[in-house]
Parts: sequence; structure tokens; C-alpha cells
Amino acid sequence: MPELHTLSTPRVRPELHRGFRPLGLALRSLREKAEATGRPARLCLAIERGGGAISRFDTTCLPEDHPEAGLNLEYAERIVKFLLWSRGGWRVLVSAPTGVAEHLKAVYAPDGARAFDHAFMGGVYGHAFTVEAVDEASLPAAKESTVALGGHLEGCRIGFDLGAS
Repeated sequence: MPELHTLSTPRVRPELHRGFRPLGLALRSLREKAEATGRPARLCLAIERGGGAISRFDTTCLPEDHPEAGLNLEYAERIVKFLLWSRGGWRVLVSAPTGVAEHLKAVYAPDGARAFDHAFMGGVYGHAFTVEAVDEASLPAAKESTVALGGHLEGCRIGFDLGAS
């Protein structure tokens, strides 16, 4: 079974890291491989944040009976990790082919490979972090919200550098 990152090779290889494989290319390759079967499976995720906000992410993946269906596990794991760190959340609802939700539950368990994410997101949101398998009809619709920040122009401020530059 190939690993997800080996599904594609970039047209231009970086001089200093010839083995680099962008994750985005691998994700696209897996979706294309799923579509090429003529019967792609659905992978649908809903992530609950504070205040009842829900983020949805729906995509396709390989059907359960595909010889490389095991790639769905890493595919789903990488998507969930990205969604958690880009949008945040404490509860992940998963509708996916057999084995995907169970894999995510194990990986995002307190003693799993993503134990740090489990502890961090649970602490940020003040809830026990959970991953739950549901059918697609039970997934909630997206419910995004915005919060006005800043606009306080009459006083002192504290600045800080996140160190990303």
C-alpha cells in the first residue's frame, strides 16, 4: 500500500529537498483516483466549536472495496488535523466508509498519535474532545459565526509578535 504523500510527484522539485511532496497534490490525486472509479465514496466531516458554531467539510474518497482504500485513513486524518488547526473545534462528527471513523477515534484518543491535538483542543474549548461516527443524514449543517474584534481606538494597547515572520 503506498503512502498518501507518494501518490503524486511535483513537476518542479525543490533543489534543497528533492524528496518533497506537497500534501495538496496528494489530496488532489486521491480525489481524482476516487472519481476515476466511477463510484467515489463520500467523506463528510462536521466540527463543533464554541457557541454552537459548526464547520462542514464534504469531499470524496476511495470506495471501501478499492484495493487502496487504506489510503482513506491517512487522507481523513490529514484533513481533520488541518480543519482543527485552521478552524478549531472540540467535537468531530464523521460520516465515511467503514473504518475511517474508528481510525480517527483511535488516532485522536488521549493516548493516540494525535494526543497533543486531543488535549489542546479540549483545553481550548473547555470540553472533552470527541470523535463520533454518524450517518451523513445526521450531520448538522454548517453554522458559522463571526465576532467583531478590535475597534477600540481610545486607549492603550498591548502588542505581541507571534514569531512567524
